[in-house]
Amino acid sequence: MAKDTSSAASNMIPFPTLTIIYIPNKADSLIGEIGEKYCNMTTEECKGYFHGGVQREYKKVTIWSQGIDSLWFNAVIAKIKELTDVDFVPIVSGGIMYSV
Repeated sequence: MAKDTSSAASNMIPFPTLTIIYIPNKADSLIGEIGEKYCNMTTEECKGYFHGGVQREYKKVTIWSQGIDSLWFNAVIAKIKELTDVDFVPIVSGGIMYSV
């Protein structure tokens, strides 16, 4: 006989996920747009060697949420690429760093 877990699932505490976007400073105008969509976020100044091994200034935007709207996220990534003329944007999601 299968165990009914529906009540157990509804009693679980939904933990937020963490998503980090490294935005080149040329596109820091998008940080306000991200803040409008996800109010639980922080922004830090940082330096990185993501693009071509050359040190650049970035904004590290950390978003805590129950999930990221993928259509909205893809649009933000496209805007970052357009404003900064880069081929990819480094992100961390689910504890894994990758480029989109």
